[in-house]
Amino acid sequence: MNGACMPLNLTFTTTRLLSAILSFIPVFPMVCSGHQQIEARASIRAALAHQVPADWDRYQLVDGEFSVQLPTVPAMSTYKLYPDPYAKSRLLHLIGAYSQGVGYAIYVFERKQSLEEFVHSFGHTSAADFKRQLDIAGVRGSEYAFQNDTRKGRTDYFITDRRIYIFEAQGSLLGNPDIGIPRFFDSIKFDQPLAGRVIVDGLGEPAPAEINAATTDAQVFRFKETAPKAVVVTKPEPVYTEAARGNQITGTVVLRCVFSSSGAVNDVRVLKALPYGLTEKAIAAARQIKFIPAVKDGHFVSMYMQLEYNFNLY
Repeated sequence: MNGACMPLNLTFTTTRLLSAILSFIPVFPMVCSGHQQIEARASIRAALAHQVPADWDRYQLVDGEFSVQLPTVPAMSTYKLYPDPYAKSRLLHLIGAYSQGVGYAIYVFERKQSLEEFVHSFGHTSAADFKRQLDIAGVRGSEYAFQNDTRKGRTDYFITDRRIYIFEAQGSLLGNPDIGIPRFFDSIKFDQPLAGRVIVDGLGEPAPAEINAATTDAQVFRFKETAPKAVVVTKPEPVYTEAARGNQITGTVVLRCVFSSSGAVNDVRVLKALPYGLTEKAIAAARQIKFIPAVKDGHFVSMYMQLEYNFNLY
């Protein structure tokens, strides 16, 4: 991970999920003074600390080998075809959640490589961020972690006979990463039989705005007006409809939306559409994006975003 964040000028290709994930944007300093930053962070942390839910629910996949606790009902996308034809291990599920300044992601891949080969090819972490080898109920893994001036995060990789799993969490220092991140990773279980609510495809459920210490969405800022920018944690790929594939439809869907201070994608507007359900698939994928909100003057704020989803037949 190496302190890197996801791109804010988001362009998606239905067959190139990983290439979109591996782009980066720079980290910008806050525009307020050091004293103001400290006061703002202390205020937000105090507000969040009084609203930490007493219990997180435990979740599992119907065909999975793990269970984990999450603060909200997660979004999930399931892929039956290769989102990236160049990837050796096929992505099966992408799961995401957001709460209190922290984004959570779980990737489930079909195993076609060793763990070491996969980590190298996935390119989501730096060797310099390696912390230790892991073992949970006999399932081998590796831990990577980073921290910079605005965020901290951790990524754990695990391998079983059938699957490769990536558990990732990163959060703004304005939020509660010191609570949410360890809670998430400490809850991972590979013990059988599994217990927990079964995750299903869909948008999931966002945490209430008051839990996220969110500002009002009445004021939405432009990209240049915020620092740091929103940091995307999960970016689901839209999938082709059978009708669009049968009619050989290709092109780009362009959307304009709001990455809100509460961590939800709102006010999605279509700037350029495609037929046979592709526009609807792009909108559904956009609404499943999980991100750490943008910051202005030491507070989480809402920001306008333009998203492009490219549909190509290979």
